[in-house]
Amino acid sequence: LPVVSMEMEIMDAIHNNDFVVLCGETGSGKSTQVPQFLVEAGYCREGKYLIGSTQPRRVAAISTANRIEEEMGGDPALPPSRRKVVHAVRYDVQKPGPDARIKV
Repeated sequence: LPVVSMEMEIMDAIHNNDFVVLCGETGSGKSTQVPQFLVEAGYCREGKYLIGSTQPRRVAAISTANRIEEEMGGDPALPPSRRKVVHAVRYDVQKPGPDARIKV
């Protein structure tokens, strides 16, 4: 994915700015890769914080959460309390467990 090759530039921008707008083509990895960059950089220290990611539709939120979970070595079939990535959409909010790092 194109965003992977820009990881250092993206993370430098995040470290050095209070607000960053990331623009890229559909399918470039913005929604799936950037949250993982933040986890790897330690933005979820000690499980106290979750990285949030938004999606415009229910299906997009659920499929994005499942894809990130798989890419992080997890199993989307696990109950939310045992996942690293959970989702929250209208009437379907997964309560994050102690291992959760990202909420879509």
